[in-house]
Amino acid sequence: MYKDLMIPMTGAGADEDALALAIALAKSHGAHLTVLEMVDLPMPLTHPWGLMPDATMYEAHAILRERGAKNLARLQARLAVESVSSEARLIEALYSEASRSAARHAYDADLTIVAGAVGDNADSVVPHAYFVDLLLESGRPVLVVPPRSAPAPMRRFAIAWQPTRQTSRAVHDALPLLEQAERVDVLTIDEDGTPDPQQSGERIVRHLIRHGIDAHRIVRPCLDQSVATSILRYAHEAGSQALIAGGYGHSRLREWVLGGTTRELLIGADLPVFFGH
Repeated sequence: MYKDLMIPMTGAGADEDALALAIALAKSHGAHLTVLEMVDLPMPLTHPWGLMPDATMYEAHAILRERGAKNLARLQARLAVESVSSEARLIEALYSEASRSAARHAYDADLTIVAGAVGDNADSVVPHAYFVDLLLESGRPVLVVPPRSAPAPMRRFAIAWQPTRQTSRAVHDALPLLEQAERVDVLTIDEDGTPDPQQSGERIVRHLIRHGIDAHRIVRPCLDQSVATSILRYAHEAGSQALIAGGYGHSRLREWVLGGTTRELLIGADLPVFFGH
């Protein structure tokens, strides 16, 4: 069971969907939920002798802090009517991006929930930045909740299985969810017609069954589609309510460096995706 959940408010349209799912998970696991109201403060102007005082910047900071305080009060009122242990914090990010500040606050969480965004456009930049920093810098699993996705309880899961460290980490970090599932499909997309030489898919199914999980081995061909498209197609056909996947990426200087399937699932999934790294 998870005992500490965390969710940052990104300002994205799916924040409310993600918060509703986080509250539902906190109730079902008897977990404490921490909600972060993020205030992203622009950096002061600089000149060769250091930071330059700027009345306009101070005014902008005051406006953002006031907005953050109002949002915090609304979050506290929302949480007060829910039967979960919870707290809401105001986090100011000035000398670091808000998404990286959120990642540092996730160190003591069992799971971080974050809003997602379907597509790759201007509206998705901020939520995707939160996902990347949480995935690569927090050391914790991340559950991405796209807009208008089905609320909890999640009872049917599909695992996008590959015999890799990232996917193994995702599966084992997701065990508290999988142990409450009605059915778990361990899905392998066959790209070249060759079987897994280590039969790792069969082994992970047996491992999950030993945990009391109703796990099933599924193999599907790509059919001239990308791996991510094939995964999502199966998930819809099978009635899966969430995906479990390895999150592939590398540290970078403020650039996205995500694996192809990870990125496609991030921008294309319309159901929650649990990523481990």
